Amino acid sequence: MIAPYEFKTLLLGSNNLRCNNSPASDLKSEVVHIHLTDYPIRINTSELYLSSMSFERLITKLDDKERYWRSIEGKTIAVIGYGNQGRSQALNMRDNGVNVIIGNPPDEYRKTAEKEGFRVYEIDEAVKNSEIVFMLIPDEVQPEVFSHKIADNLKQGSAIVFASGYNYFYDLITVPSYVDVLLVAPRMIGFGIRDLFLKGKGFPVLIAVGKDYTGQAEEKLLALTDAIGALKPGGVAVRSSFKEETLLDLLTEHTWAGAILYMFRLYYEVATELGASPEAIILELYGSGELAEIAESMKQQGLFKQLKNHSHTSQYGQLSRGRLFANEKVKQLIKKMALEILDGTFAKEWTLEQKSGLIHYKNLYKMNLEHPMEREEEKLYRLLGRIK
Repeated sequence: MIAPYEFKTLLLGSNNLRCNNSPASDLKSEVVHIHLTDYPIRINTSELYLSSMSFERLITKLDDKERYWRSIEGKTIAVIGYGNQGRSQALNMRDNGVNVIIGNPPDEYRKTAEKEGFRVYEIDEAVKNSEIVFMLIPDEVQPEVFSHKIADNLKQGSAIVFASGYNYFYDLITVPSYVDVLLVAPRMIGFGIRDLFLKGKGFPVLIAVGKDYTGQAEEKLLALTDAIGALKPGGVAVRSSFKEETLLDLLTEHTWAGAILYMFRLYYEVATELGASPEAIILELYGSGELAEIAESMKQQGLFKQLKNHSHTSQYGQLSRGRLFANEKVKQLIKKMALEILDGTFAKEWTLEQKSGLIHYKNLYKMNLEHPMEREEEKLYRLLGRIK
């Protein structure tokens, strides 16, 4: 296990981070610059628009749409990567009248883009032929691709658009000084973005300007947010920062999203020990689809207000017993996870994991797939026709 550096406070409202070898529990000061042994993880301090600035935080429509759209008028947008996010965002922008090309290596995604009528280039050629570049390839390959195929091909005054704050926040990508840096980060998987767009609906997105070289970064940011369909009815853009997006995205993955998987596993073990059948347990937990319906109710009605959809017995059980799993010890663990995101500890660990050939990642995955619950799930899903 990689020993974490110990730091004083890393404040969300500022990008000026200062490293300090004081106990992590002494949470008072701000942070500046971080170097971790062997592989430096630096916090990007150049970001302009933070959640504390005096902008309207929530945007649901553009009052002067034409003014913003003039900033991207006549420009070619290169979407790098025609995968989960790339395909949906490219199609939405094209449907909105934007000139979109695709940058993608020869693979199945490229074939799909060509079949769907896009001009597709090698990544470096797509960048050369565009004024705005959407980086929609996986975070872990972005630094190498950016360094070898994108950085030297960006035009002066062009813009680079990230859908994740990770690489820019940790300074794993160094964008040329003559380029605008934007963040347009949908809080939704790709096919959901396309599906909502076709239904005439918007979706939530975090937005930020990391660097404004041209003096028009703000206008471009809002025009592009609108172009991908986020500001259709029901959608909202939240002014954020590369730091905030990185924190919230990783903190979700490191806390409740991961915890629920292991909580279900523990539930399975206890229930089977008490004689419950594997099939009944799996259907109760997630196999029936009820979990998705509850999530939809949370989205539409609110986290606790959706409890009214349940019986009084269910409501009382959730309210009185659920809180036993959410105590001060758990809160401190969540805070620890957050600080390890902000101080670069996790980024260093993940960088080293990739350089080692993903040994730990592969072993964790293998260990979980060997659990008896996985075999029972597969048998049930085959019987239900969900897998062949």
